[in-house]
Amino acid sequence: MSSSMSARPLAGLAQRGLGLLVAAVVLGPIAWGLATSLKTEVMAVALPPTIIPSPLTFENYLGVLAYQGFLLELWNSTLYAVGAVLVALLVGIPAGYAASRFDFPAKKLVMMVILATSMVPGVAVLVPTYYVLDAFGLLNDRFVIVVLLAARVAPQTVWFLQNFIDAVPIEIEESAALDGANRLQILTRLVLPLIKPGIAAIAVIGIVTIWNDYITVAVFAPDIGKRTLQVALVNQVFDAVGISWSYMMAFAIMASLPVMILFGLVQKWFVAGLTAGAVKG
Repeated sequence: MSSSMSARPLAGLAQRGLGLLVAAVVLGPIAWGLATSLKTEVMAVALPPTIIPSPLTFENYLGVLAYQGFLLELWNSTLYAVGAVLVALLVGIPAGYAASRFDFPAKKLVMMVILATSMVPGVAVLVPTYYVLDAFGLLNDRFVIVVLLAARVAPQTVWFLQNFIDAVPIEIEESAALDGANRLQILTRLVLPLIKPGIAAIAVIGIVTIWNDYITVAVFAPDIGKRTLQVALVNQVFDAVGISWSYMMAFAIMASLPVMILFGLVQKWFVAGLTAGAVKG
């Protein structure tokens, strides 16, 4: 009994230590990048490095805001991310509902094929897709970029939605059907409102995934006016004669800020959505 009681404080101490270690690994690079963005370039490359900027400077952030292409690239990132997630949801909602509520031949095989498409490395289909788009004059087309990005998140959207809809008791739909509601009314007026947290979680995951995508836009939208913040950030690293690390960190922080704000706004729904599918009927 006494050994069990003495083991509890040790277990609690180990949990706190593990939590601090995980927090340091996750937050350490962000804190370092933020500190570097608030330094002058001389301080950013000084040895030994310092953690706290002194003197504090916001010149790097002012430089990012003064960069002429920033607002256009921010608009492109937002357009591609929001548009692709909307397309993925438009495809995924009826597909997920059908997978949850209907039995059809080779259902398991079809769902596995859908899941398998999300595991194909994007690089493997870059070349054939590029030649097809080039042959039809569809390079630099924003709508095509949105569709290509939607294809990246659509498979997991279907699977997640199926799980969330599985958690909705079928008796509710049967009751609504007895009252005269058709399938479309049941889906839009009954099922979707009940899985709103799940849809929010799927949307956040999709937006973050697409927001951080580099290769799709870089390859299929070479026009400088169609590129995103992520493409601009990487291009500045490779195109620059000399890299300003403090400016790069400020650019990276500014490029990540919209998704961090979005996550903060929908965090409650996001957590609720992740756990909603775990409780069935």
